[in-house]
Amino acid sequence: MNQNSKIKVSVCVVTYNQENYIRDCLESIVSQSTNFNFEVIVSDDCSTDRTAEIIQEYADKYAFIRPILRRVNVGAGANYFNVHKLAIGEYVSHCDGDDLFLPGKLQKQADLLDGKPLISMTAHAVKVIDSQEVIGAAPNLPIIGSVEQLVSLGTYFVHSSVMYRYKCRKKYPEGFEAVDFYVYIDTAINGPVYLDKSVLGCYRKHGGGVSSNPAYKSMIEAYYLDAYNLALSLGINKAIVKKAQVHKKLTFSLNLCFIGDYSGFKRLVELSGEEFKYATWSHKFLHLTRHFPLIFCVLYLIKKIKK
Repeated sequence: MNQNSKIKVSVCVVTYNQENYIRDCLESIVSQSTNFNFEVIVSDDCSTDRTAEIIQEYADKYAFIRPILRRVNVGAGANYFNVHKLAIGEYVSHCDGDDLFLPGKLQKQADLLDGKPLISMTAHAVKVIDSQEVIGAAPNLPIIGSVEQLVSLGTYFVHSSVMYRYKCRKKYPEGFEAVDFYVYIDTAINGPVYLDKSVLGCYRKHGGGVSSNPAYKSMIEAYYLDAYNLALSLGINKAIVKKAQVHKKLTFSLNLCFIGDYSGFKRLVELSGEEFKYATWSHKFLHLTRHFPLIFCVLYLIKKIKK
């Protein structure tokens, strides 16, 4: 890279206690071959293992790496928003500290944004590590997706596959918290999302994420409600938003049922008068039968069969 040229892409990496993965993550980024300059901002949220030490090792070796080594744990949300505020590139790429970039990723995504000026952000398919599963390549997913499709489908790509235009991303106030879905809606209102269905990264799927932690489930529910309210405030068709919101509510309720939280299931599966018209027949059935214990047995069997 020519150190005298301006930064075209900022790669923002967030990490916490990922000493087993952060080295491979950073190696996959610094080895990217591009015809432009890029910076790598790595924000460690006060890890208690060797993550910060490994980050500093890479920062000492590569001048384009900016380490943010926090002395106080600020939480996943604040760590994400704070590091993205530091980006100076025309385009901003995100990577979680346990995921990987494949060769050519940065160049291909930057070229795509260069060539499609109306696109606000781009994402790509990823291979799940230690699995044959691929996320983001299904034939039913739109290559050029509108904000309405994003709201309707939910996030149909992984966080570490995203590159967005800096000018299309709102600056959020200090202390702001939200799920990535909220931020994607807020970005995609400025232009469609382009999905490259070729595999340009590797994604680590595990049970240690924030959204899978029972302690955070009610918080995540509230953040999704904020996202749907944002969509309504941006003028997105009410029927599209409400249908998607009711479907998400069903998903949350079934997740609670499958972990044995039947009171939480009954709370979330219940439909208001307005919600009822946007619900699927299966959701309506679960709503009407939510007080009958037999339904929980059926759902448990369904879960067992799926396994």
